[in-house]
Amino acid sequence: MMKNMYFFFLLGLLFSCSEDDSSAVDPQITNFTVSEFDSSIEAPFGSLPYRVYYPKELTGDTYPIILSRGGNGQGDDRGKLVSYATNFIAEGYVVVQVDHRNAGNDIENIARLRGEEIQFISQKIADGQLDYGDFAGNVVGAKQGYMGHSAGAMEGMLAAGMNMTHGNYLAPSIKAVYAMSPPGYAPDQFGIAQNPNGYGSIDQAAIFMIIGEDEKDSNGPGTIQQDNWRLQGYDQMNADAFRMMVLVKGSNTQHEDVAGLNSGIKAYNEENSVALFDSYLKGKDRNSEIGNLSPPSNNEMVISTKGN
Repeated sequence: MMKNMYFFFLLGLLFSCSEDDSSAVDPQITNFTVSEFDSSIEAPFGSLPYRVYYPKELTGDTYPIILSRGGNGQGDDRGKLVSYATNFIAEGYVVVQVDHRNAGNDIENIARLRGEEIQFISQKIADGQLDYGDFAGNVVGAKQGYMGHSAGAMEGMLAAGMNMTHGNYLAPSIKAVYAMSPPGYAPDQFGIAQNPNGYGSIDQAAIFMIIGEDEKDSNGPGTIQQDNWRLQGYDQMNADAFRMMVLVKGSNTQHEDVAGLNSGIKAYNEENSVALFDSYLKGKDRNSEIGNLSPPSNNEMVISTKGN
């Protein structure tokens, strides 16, 4: 099914060929039409529905970003966090979303199913085996970005190589992860390995984490209450690659606020996720901008960094 939504963005140069990526094409487009394509692909675990958002007028090389919301799979994940999708399209990216399978009431099973799904869809993108409908450009599947919230943030950590008690779901083509409200591990709910800690096994992917002050001590349903629970993962990460954690302090910093209900945090996420993916997918020199763009006027941003 093909649908077109029309969003017009005034842009300057959307791409510039860099030393790291000289094959990229500068399309010189001043606005893009955001188009959608729905399909499904057969996986070892069954049919996996997915949606592609793409810039209709782009004909050169571009890079894919996988976008994932939190919660259990309800067959309606496509079309969530759509404002982030359209923001990426404005910058010339292609966005992929899948409908996650329902894990029932087993929270650890959410991680198992999402691990299988992200590893599968990422590999299909890398192998050039995903159908993008009428998209006229070329998707460079060897460099992928990922953005997710809550369980979707956990899914991004799985793709980055976080060890779990039930397996490892590394998706090596995912080079950068923007994680909104990632989970802690003590207490654990997803099956994160403890000894050694699963977060410590994340290797070369660049990781950006953003966490709200009002959500840092609990999980989404509120069944876990532990001081600084959501900050635990960053502390365990090695410094072998870029790592950044942003704690948003002040009012309106609860779980859904971080996903975008707080308009200031939403604008911050939009600007800084693009800087992250421009740096690690397109090869642009934007590292110094990451975390520093469009800070919310009503909140304080406490930034921690390590790695390079």
